[in-house]
Amino acid sequence: MSMQLSAHIQSKLGSLLANTGDMALKRRAGRIIEELNPRDGDKILEVGCGDGFYLHILSNLGLKLKLNGVDIDGNALKSAKRNLKGKKIELGEADLMKKTPFEKESFDKIIMSEVAEHLPDDVKGLQEVRKVLKKGGILVLTVPNYNFPFLWDPVNWVLQNFFGTHIKKGFWAGIWNQHRRLYKPLQIKKVVEKAGFSVEKYEPLTFWSLPFNHNLLHFAAIKLYGGGLSGSMVSAISKFEKKSQKPFLIDTAFKIVNVIDRLNDLWKPKNSGVAVLVKARK
Repeated sequence: MSMQLSAHIQSKLGSLLANTGDMALKRRAGRIIEELNPRDGDKILEVGCGDGFYLHILSNLGLKLKLNGVDIDGNALKSAKRNLKGKKIELGEADLMKKTPFEKESFDKIIMSEVAEHLPDDVKGLQEVRKVLKKGGILVLTVPNYNFPFLWDPVNWVLQNFFGTHIKKGFWAGIWNQHRRLYKPLQIKKVVEKAGFSVEKYEPLTFWSLPFNHNLLHFAAIKLYGGGLSGSMVSAISKFEKKSQKPFLIDTAFKIVNVIDRLNDLWKPKNSGVAVLVKARK
């Protein structure tokens, strides 16, 4: 855990992540906020904000922040607007292959989580991001790791490492689903540097997990967003909800996931993990 955040903010962050059942997302979100180290007055942009989860966390830390989010997907923005209803957060569409709708050097800090792997030209996209970051400003980026652990996605691990291929779409696409590429840690470091940033840190995240973890998450997402669960059940497992009293089976599943995730604090390989985090400055 980072020592940058105050004990008060670290406690709030832990509380906001307590209802997150996806161990990789929980760890990734925690590390992103720690390395971003938000302070009162910061103007922060999330590029590829998706459903607005990171903006939700930032807006509930008790800090005075100016928050913006952009995404290329109109449906994702609709979801973000629902999840962030009542918040003073500006959301809009942006395509990094064209131009962001902001003036140069507009932001103190930028989050770009699980975006670069979707871009036709990752260097060009990062150069657009760099333009709107202030000099000395911080970029915290994550991408899926090519060196993902066997347990996370056994099917694609075997296909990738023994046959040089992977499943491209559908339920068994796993970690490769909708991605143009995955990155080895050193590869994404070089991409970020090529875009003009100075990399301060890069590290893999989440090695230990349940077997077939990615596929289990896919199944849970189908149930969560497919309308197959009651309102109370959705609330019990929603990452946007505060920690609540859960049905026995859900509560047990959360406890098992958290016990396994704690192994990641004890030992992890140097390059293997579900994701790679990069902290860089302009």
